[in-house]
Amino acid sequence: MDNCKECGKIILSDYRFCPRCGLSIFGDAPKGRDSNDGNEPEGDAASRFFSLARELSEAANIDALLKKIGGAIEEILCAERSSILLLDETGENLYFKTATGEDILKTLRLPIGKGIAGWIAQHRESLLVNDPYSDERFSPETDKKTGFRTKSIAGVPMIFNSRLIGVCEAINKKSGDFTERDIETLCGFSGLAAVSIANLQLRADQKNLYSNLIEFIVMAADSLSRPEPSPRGHAWEMARMAPLMGKELGMPLHTQQLLQRAALIHDIGFLGLEYPELIGINIDRKLNNDARYRLHTVVGSEMIKGIKVMKELRPFISCHHRYRNGEGFPEKISPETITLETEIIAILEDLMLKGDKAAIDPGRYTGEVFEALNKITSG
Repeated sequence: MDNCKECGKIILSDYRFCPRCGLSIFGDAPKGRDSNDGNEPEGDAASRFFSLARELSEAANIDALLKKIGGAIEEILCAERSSILLLDETGENLYFKTATGEDILKTLRLPIGKGIAGWIAQHRESLLVNDPYSDERFSPETDKKTGFRTKSIAGVPMIFNSRLIGVCEAINKKSGDFTERDIETLCGFSGLAAVSIANLQLRADQKNLYSNLIEFIVMAADSLSRPEPSPRGHAWEMARMAPLMGKELGMPLHTQQLLQRAALIHDIGFLGLEYPELIGINIDRKLNNDARYRLHTVVGSEMIKGIKVMKELRPFISCHHRYRNGEGFPEKISPETITLETEIIAILEDLMLKGDKAAIDPGRYTGEVFEALNKITSG
């Protein structure tokens, strides 16, 4: 392991660039000769390279990331076009995730081992081809389908943690031929790209797992015999309404999404009450329904106490039966700690329990929250 010389982040051995700020683990952008084989000065190219590398660390999704990569390849290597191919789920084909030029490219699949990109993926080696039509590894089928003529190719594999991610290609050098220095530059860039793509794919997988686990938790909690008169499936209905109320109150999108997640698991405490031994909580099983009902907010909050990804949800679980006028439970929560966001979950829970907004006491809530409920339920 090493530390980034720019931001101090610990960098694992698989990283060639800092995933936070984009700088090489070997230090700042290289300084050296004033020319780059007749192209732009090496110092300028390196400066633009690392500037783009920093942008990659901030990309929010794979599509945006790959557009930046493709643009950087063309810009830095002075290429007419670029293409970024990713390995598909079968591991047997490459597909064009992003490519300069014809849209038809995105419909094509290239078998591993076929064409220049397929050869690079199969052998996991970089390749420099300045006369592709005389190279037996080149497949002219893509040119035939697009009408474009490939004159030169520089391509490198994108690998992270010994796993093939895809292939980066620069196509048709604008002046002269691609060189080994171009390959070195492309290799460095593909290393950063592979790390960034792998991280984004991992986050997407984690988000998918999180979403499915939440759904299982809600289904399990909803199937229990509950010591309250709320209808089954009410968490799903609250999850539908909560972001609508957040939007009505002018809250940003991430807060609306937070409200939706909070609405889904606000009653998770009932699971803990049903199976206390599984979560390490000692609860007297002889408690009557009223006592169990008043405990579920505390139990739910304790259940997710150590789960970092659910940290923001704890106040909603704790406060969804505690009101601004001092009513409700648990008693130890001060009304001053209640926010507009937690009031949204509380008023929706009130609506589910009473079945009619006319039965809700407006004095429990901030006026704008009550007004927002009226707006989204009217008509």
